[in-house]
Amino acid sequence: MRTLISIRLRNAAVLLVLATMLCFTLVVSAPGNVAVLIAELRSPKATFEQIRAVEEELGLNDPLVVRYGNWLGSALKGDLGVSYKTGESIGPALAGRLHVTGILVAGGAIFAMILSFTLGFIGALMPGSIGDATTRIIALLGASMPSFFVGALLIYGLAVELRLLPTFGSAGLSSWIMPWMTIGLLPAAVLSRVVRVGLEEAMARPFALTASAKGLSRGRIIFRHALPNIAPTYINALGAQGGAMVVGAVVVEPLFALKGVADLFLQGVLFRDFMVVQACLLVFLTSFIILNLLVDIGMMFSDPKLRRQGANA
Repeated sequence: MRTLISIRLRNAAVLLVLATMLCFTLVVSAPGNVAVLIAELRSPKATFEQIRAVEEELGLNDPLVVRYGNWLGSALKGDLGVSYKTGESIGPALAGRLHVTGILVAGGAIFAMILSFTLGFIGALMPGSIGDATTRIIALLGASMPSFFVGALLIYGLAVELRLLPTFGSAGLSSWIMPWMTIGLLPAAVLSRVVRVGLEEAMARPFALTASAKGLSRGRIIFRHALPNIAPTYINALGAQGGAMVVGAVVVEPLFALKGVADLFLQGVLFRDFMVVQACLLVFLTSFIILNLLVDIGMMFSDPKLRRQGANA
């Protein structure tokens, strides 16, 4: 097990290095002169000498390898550069927004898990019934509607017509309900089918048939015997949907006026602020890599086959 975990950690470290190279290349290959942009932020009528001074200050005349090493060392210390638009340091601005995106994605994941297990269990407990058909329809609709459309429907129904929830901001728990539902509905629909199909396959295996022959109820077999068998598949699918929710935050945050990392990323794209885009991409890629690492480790602990492989490695 330790050998497999060490291999996963090594692979994650390699991917992190490649991610930093990709983010660094983004700014290096961006059109225009970075020194001119920064010099004009400091002085609208920047002279040639001021531009040269900025180039020396930022090390833009150094070889690319040296520039990458300096940038990576600064990034590890939390210094992600200066925004072209505001002239402020990106690190503190990004740190102040991380918790917003984290709460959005974590809350959406919890909502997706609760709803997916609910729909999946209803279908598995009552196969072929009206309840099973209803869960299939809900899953189909949830997987077919884009997040911005779901968010618009929720805002119109729950906020405008019924006046039950606030339409924007992150002032309290009530303000997070619609964003969590918006970002978590599509993953919940996909995961519900994973639960439903996985439980159906598990109930057709010999151990489930034997338990049924001994007089155990269908519900007891599902919860005690079938559910652990779908854990590796569910964890893998949850990891994939978690990555999709991080991307979905780019749509959900502006829709509900949430000031998170995704909103900052969109502002950077809009104003061609490449340093901000670079920092946000670094956060997104790092979160993807860490999430996949946690999924791999979770699958090792939930899958006996992987545990045996780790013991023999």
